[in-house]
This record gives sequence, structure tokens and C-alpha cells, in this order.
Amino acid sequence: MPRTVAILPVMKAVRVAVVVLLLPLLVYGGLALAVGRDAVWATLLGPGERGAVAFETLEPSNRPNRYLVCPHDLCRRADAESPVFAVSVAGQRRAWDHLLDRVDARRLRDDEGQIDVEVRTRWLRFPDLVTIRPVAVAADRSTVAIYSRSLYGHSDFGVNAARVRSWLDALATDLGTVP
Repeated sequence: MPRTVAILPVMKAVRVAVVVLLLPLLVYGGLALAVGRDAVWATLLGPGERGAVAFETLEPSNRPNRYLVCPHDLCRRADAESPVFAVSVAGQRRAWDHLLDRVDARRLRDDEGQIDVEVRTRWLRFPDLVTIRPVAVAADRSTVAIYSRSLYGHSDFGVNAARVRSWLDALATDLGTVP
């Protein structure tokens, strides 16, 4: 008889764990089937802030789910200063086109001055927005302002910072940097 009494709390804990873990996955799966994987979060949480970024007036933020790299004379405060590439703005834009195709980024806006893309996490498809602006330094040199941020939540476990660093490293490898 004592053995049965000891099993009951364990069984109750297992049932609670299954409900707590399984229910959100079932809701996500049902919504994904109904509206599509990339529309789940917008359906639940709204569209998020998707307005155009003006680097000159971008307000500094202490939120951990964003990362800004910017030339020292363009932004008020950045997480890191931009590298200078040994290529013109046009050459840098071509390099960004190739890189963005490789990383499966969906272009939202692309004009002469700025590129806005959406990048999604692999499994749960959380959307992050990245704004890229190549900036001329000289005829054969350029730098970049790049702002990566999560649409939802407070923390991103360093994903935006890692993405920006990785992309800038790839660009530096492709283009070369100026000391």
C-alpha cells in the first residue's frame, strides 16, 4: 500500500509536465496549420514594430534583444563601431546581396540607401528585423550601419549580436577591411 501512495505524486507531476509542455506545442502546431508557420507570432502578438529605421535619430536602448553597429559619426550610441571595408558602397551592396541570399533573409525593403530584411529562427520561426545601410568613406572605401532586433520578447540569448558579428566577419572575409 505505501508504494501506491508514493507513485501518485509522481504521476500527478508527470501529468502537469505533459500539459505544461505539450499544450503550447499543440497550440503552436494548430496555429501553424491554420495561418502558416511564419504568421503564428503576428497572429498571437500583432505585427510588431516594422517601421523604417533612421540611424541618425535612433534612440539608444539597453534592451538585450537588439544589437547596433554604426560608424561613430552616424549614430548617437552603438554597441560597436563599424569596420571600414576596402570597397566602394556599390561593391559593398553587391556583397550584401550575396550574403543575404546565403543566410535566407527575406527582403522587406531595398532602396538605394538601406536594406531591411527579416530573418527567422529555425524551429519556432521568431522574426528578427535587420536594417543595413552601407556608408561611403571614400571612393574606394565604405563602412556600414547595421541594426538587428527581435520583434517580440525581451531577451534573445545574444542571437542578434552573434548574427551581426557573423555577417560582418563574412563581409570582411569577402571584401577585406582597412586598418
